Amino acid sequence: MNSTNFNQAEAAYKSGNYVDALKSYYAALKEDSAGFAPGDAGLLYYRLGNCLLKMYTFSEAAVSYQKALEDTQFASRAAAQVNLGKAQLGLGKYEDAVQSFNTALADSSYGKPYQAQMGLGNAYTKLGMIIDAGTAYRNAALDERNPNPSKALMSLGSCFMALGRAEDAIESYNAIFEFAPSQAVAQKVYESLGQAFTAAGHYNEALDAFNRALAPGGFVLSTDAQADYTKALQALSEADAQAALAGFGTLANATANPTLEPSVQADGTVAYGAGNVPTVHDTGFFDVAESDLVQLSKNQMKGQRKLRHTGLKVVLVIIILLILVMGAGVFGYTQGYGWPTQEAVIQDLFASHAEGADTSQYWVGTTDEEKQVIERIMDMVVPTSSVDIIYLDRSMVSSEAIVTAHLQEGGTMHYLINLERSGIGWKISGLNLYFASAQESSGQASASASSSSSTQTPSEQNTTSPPASSEQSAEAGTNQGTSTGTNPSADANANPGNDAPAGTASEQTSEQ
Repeated sequence: MNSTNFNQAEAAYKSGNYVDALKSYYAALKEDSAGFAPGDAGLLYYRLGNCLLKMYTFSEAAVSYQKALEDTQFASRAAAQVNLGKAQLGLGKYEDAVQSFNTALADSSYGKPYQAQMGLGNAYTKLGMIIDAGTAYRNAALDERNPNPSKALMSLGSCFMALGRAEDAIESYNAIFEFAPSQAVAQKVYESLGQAFTAAGHYNEALDAFNRALAPGGFVLSTDAQADYTKALQALSEADAQAALAGFGTLANATANPTLEPSVQADGTVAYGAGNVPTVHDTGFFDVAESDLVQLSKNQMKGQRKLRHTGLKVVLVIIILLILVMGAGVFGYTQGYGWPTQEAVIQDLFASHAEGADTSQYWVGTTDEEKQVIERIMDMVVPTSSVDIIYLDRSMVSSEAIVTAHLQEGGTMHYLINLERSGIGWKISGLNLYFASAQESSGQASASASSSSSTQTPSEQNTTSPPASSEQSAEAGTNQGTSTGTNPSADANANPGNDAPAGTASEQTSEQ
């Protein structure tokens, strides 16, 4: 394909400028489609996918590779399958990734099958299928077209360790030195060798490998490797102590600093430290019987099933707990509970008012007109943060409270406060001065009208007849007060049983 947009995109991609490359590939796809040759559309989508993969946008990359594969004239189909598998790995779709890598391997024209094998090994590792992962990594390491099998050998060694085959892991790690790894890679290999030697019980070799990893400086052992390093030191210390008691001197000095450099025995077999890729003759893993592989796979699958069952039980317990919590929440909601609670809203209202702060946030009214009404109501409330809630009647959607406010100069004021449900919490809809005289008169009238009725329960008395203070009793002769609120029925609530409100004025606002 030859176009200005495409050429600019290729140059940007090679320089690592994936954002500009992406823009130019899109421009070529949009502006140059009329001159596309067979396979050009697939090539552009493939290049787009590569940019997106480099930018870790796996979902969009997968879509681009699938678009490329829809072009039957696109030549690099196996490469697109491999990169699609990488995108699926990034998305956590490991089974789909296995299918994509296997599709690429089935294409005999694909010139880099070791890349598909590496991807396959990574997918199997994520699925916990260590036997299959090790086989894929082994195939990638032995592929003569692989220019640097170090990564495959490193992953193969990890598989050996997971299978409890430390001796084979040692061979796999040592084979990496044949390919002249960089210092950073070599340090990581020595760290892994130290862990493998420790697992195999070769503690002198383990310490030597750990020391080689740390020697250049700047390298920090992982938590697991540090634990193995400590284990090797302790094991040698105990061995030295036992040897000294037996009169044999120090064992550690007798076998210190073993060589880890590549070496081949006279019979052609590879010794530990040899830098050759393991073959069937070098390691038992590649020569394992089919029955052993089947048994290993069965054991592995059994462990996976047990893990899945444990996970299922945990999920079920979590679901049951969530149901119980939700049920408790619904029950509490129907009983008038919420957050913030009625008590918290009332306390915060008086505290904010005492500080001279805006109190509109505690009211149901939100418009400017309603806020003005709220301000006029609060102007008649004596500023104090010392309040006691002496009565609270809860219900699912509305509540009523009587509050005693303690004045700084001494004495108290009493307020009847109406609240409405707001989400899961509460807000104030009305506030009135409360006089016990009106409540007592109403209570006497009710008692006279129902003299033949049975005695109320304590809870009924608490709901229908709020307590009155001695100061309120002294006010019984006035039979009047001031009433303010945002609820149209607030005055009636303040003076139950009376046709006319006890106060001289009332201001109202509606919830929008």
